[in-house]
Amino acid sequence: MKNSQTITDVGLTLGGKIRQRRKTRKMTLTELSRECNISPSFLSQIERDQAKPSVGTLHAIADKLGVKLGEFFEDADGRSENGAGKQTEPPAQIVRGNQRKALVYPNSGIRNELVSPDLQRSIQMMWTVLPPGETTGDVPLVHDGEECGLVIQGRVGVWVGDEYYELGPGDAIYQKSTIPHRSQNLGDTDAIVVVAITPPSF
Repeated sequence: MKNSQTITDVGLTLGGKIRQRRKTRKMTLTELSRECNISPSFLSQIERDQAKPSVGTLHAIADKLGVKLGEFFEDADGRSENGAGKQTEPPAQIVRGNQRKALVYPNSGIRNELVSPDLQRSIQMMWTVLPPGETTGDVPLVHDGEECGLVIQGRVGVWVGDEYYELGPGDAIYQKSTIPHRSQNLGDTDAIVVVAITPPSF
């Protein structure tokens, strides 16, 4: 079932994917909006791509729909995200820099690109770009697993629980994802962070 559902996502916008998954779960706008602490009208605007949800809101929507946020990634080549149809797997898989599946948060321009081949792996790796001054949101993120972030470019502030850290190029941070956390680009150029999460929970 998941394979066919993913394939039908091809070509849909972010809002369209959210609407499709909500209808698949037979949830009304009112039910889902209540679960996510947003108004039905705002959720309707999100589904019609007329509103810009925060990172936290998108995480809440994915959680209440019972999917990983990464399922909203674009699939540029039109294949299902889990590689349906492959009979055997090669000893190694290459993900070219210009072929990564990507999710762009419409309200901020924050961009997450999947570095690992798909969402069916033991480790999930992402190339994350935060525009100048942007933050993952005022509401901290909480999810299962552990994660490690390595700053490639820029300066990033990270809040984990009650602690605050500032990171620059070459600095890394390792944390339990169950502890509330959020990040912000402190500089005036794009910040780039490579993030690994296990088990995949994005």
